[in-house]
Amino acid sequence: MKTRRHTTDSRITSSHNEGINTSPPTSSDQQSTETSPTQDVIQNVPKSDVWQYFERCTSTGPLKARCLLCQHELSTPNYGTSTLKRHLVQVHGIKQFDSADAPSFSTTSIKLSKSEKKALDLLAVNAIIQDGRGYGDFQKTGIKKLIDALKPGYKPPHRNTVVKELKRLYRHHSNRTKVEFEEAKYLSITCDFWKDRKKNSYLVITGHHIDKKFDQHSKILQFMKFEDRHYSILIANEIENQLINLNLYDKLVTITCDGAPNMRDMFSYFTRRNIKYIHCTAHKLRLIICNSLNLWVASKKKRNTTDGEEGIETGTMEDVEDEAQISLNQMVRTMSFDTVSLSNEVTNDDSGSDGTSKEDDDVSGELESNDQLIDATSDEEWIDEEDDDEATDNFIEGINTEETLLDYIPQMVKDTIDKTREIVNTIKGSSILTSFIEKQRLNFNVRVNKKNKIKRRLVIDVRTRWNSTYKMLHTVNLYRGFINDMFKSKGSLDLSAKQRRKLTRVELSSDEWDLLNLIISLLHPFYSATKVLSNTKYPTVGSALYLMKSLEEHLTKEDNNEILNALKQIVLNKFQQYIIDDVEQFNTLKLYSYFDPTGFSALTRVEQTIIEKDITKLYKNLFLSSETSSSSSNQQTKKITNIDKAWQGFLRSTNKNLLQEPIATSTIQSDIKRYRNLATKLYV
Repeated sequence: MKTRRHTTDSRITSSHNEGINTSPPTSSDQQSTETSPTQDVIQNVPKSDVWQYFERCTSTGPLKARCLLCQHELSTPNYGTSTLKRHLVQVHGIKQFDSADAPSFSTTSIKLSKSEKKALDLLAVNAIIQDGRGYGDFQKTGIKKLIDALKPGYKPPHRNTVVKELKRLYRHHSNRTKVEFEEAKYLSITCDFWKDRKKNSYLVITGHHIDKKFDQHSKILQFMKFEDRHYSILIANEIENQLINLNLYDKLVTITCDGAPNMRDMFSYFTRRNIKYIHCTAHKLRLIICNSLNLWVASKKKRNTTDGEEGIETGTMEDVEDEAQISLNQMVRTMSFDTVSLSNEVTNDDSGSDGTSKEDDDVSGELESNDQLIDATSDEEWIDEEDDDEATDNFIEGINTEETLLDYIPQMVKDTIDKTREIVNTIKGSSILTSFIEKQRLNFNVRVNKKNKIKRRLVIDVRTRWNSTYKMLHTVNLYRGFINDMFKSKGSLDLSAKQRRKLTRVELSSDEWDLLNLIISLLHPFYSATKVLSNTKYPTVGSALYLMKSLEEHLTKEDNNEILNALKQIVLNKFQQYIIDDVEQFNTLKLYSYFDPTGFSALTRVEQTIIEKDITKLYKNLFLSSETSSSSSNQQTKKITNIDKAWQGFLRSTNKNLLQEPIATSTIQSDIKRYRNLATKLYV
């Protein structure tokens, strides 16, 4: 049965006539109608004052209301009144319903041209892409007010508009990538897996090729969610299908990835058998450091024989309660302390906004701006050791985590690093200690010049982050004075007895601080090498060989400190295992590096000769037979190109003739000789 809503809500009092001269007519229809239970609920809801000027239309179809001033019908989806209020304000000038929270552009008469609106929308979408913002961020009240003040009349794109634009951009760039990689004769890809904190798995495929001008091109070919099990055959099928869709599979030559068994085994499932596997050098560096210094080896539970069993139980309970206190304190700091810290940073002018370049993050310098942001906020957000343990992923594949009996020096190194971790966790888990250290840092920065200010925050290392242990140790070393002051002041700080005992247990001695410095000096070249390999310009394989050779030289160089020499030998043993003893990968690295002057300079003369013989043999097997028929005519008509003439002119002007005899013919031997001379002269 159709029901009608009682129309008493549309009666008008004579007290609201702001902005108008005529009172709205009153309704004479006082009908008693049947109502359903739902109707009763609706009638019991407090009525808005807007219904003094409107009555609900009783016709079937979309919900509508009729203005009693002008008899205009307006739609009211879900019984909303926003449209009705806007009508009263804009048409009848009743300011009573002009919301103070409404952005000013809702009543402005400024209109932008279509081209200007389109350009601003594109900037908004690009901002969302570059900054990783939510699609609806520009619809938030504060942002809309700011935008309206900066550009009156501009309405930011709705989240649905953003989604449509992102889909259009995806199609555009996908087609553009296909066209760009059509000219590639040979293709190399890098691929990797990882999981987010929600345990969603992702696969990214990045393509690399060199054009006819020897310019290098690198671009992400596919970034996708991988919902299947990480079996080798499934990974191989997915990569192959993605490259087939891009018409690039037949051009694929090498795949660079980590050394996880599923990644190694996937090469046997490709429909082509001539795809070469390259083990990621950065992953190898990580394995060398983690397994040589036992960074993540499980610690054995030590029993305190002098204090007896009671001391053991007390220590265990203390750790449990401390962990609970850490969790609570982290929640409190997340809600309050970060704001105070940010305010202090602004007050002390410690933001580093002097315009100086911060590209490098060396031992004595400050963190670059991105690293500062990561150390100050992001690290604290994603550092959760239990979460990282569960999301093992390929980042920690091959890292030794088993409980191991260590010799004297390795155990000493492990104990020092474990203590350092516990110091950082203790400070970050206590708002009192965090505040103490932060005040010490700010007071220090006030006394020194900008170059010597400490801007990084204490960070904990995690298994799934390269170089995180080096960053932790180096930052703790920068805070050495503050941390020692904390240990001295622990009796005067408002700490619990358990917290004081814990600080006493983890306090570093002078010898341990010295050992910490030795570990930092040992790790710094590996940290720098990883940064080079992780550069956005995608370093060539020649750079990787040069770095490996340089690191080997660093580890074999004798130092005045016996402990440092012992540490170098420990790391060198793992370096030998993962780099030198992996003969197939090391030979592949040297072969490809030969064609890069950077890698060529790292090869010994013996290694160069061996590779040149392999190149000659490969050339004869693959190319010589197909060129035999036309070789004689080509040799007679072969002319020196302009680039050859230019190089010869330059070398003669510097007394460095490229070849003693004129180049009338081109053979594999002459090409090798020319390249060797050129590469050698470039790096002399």
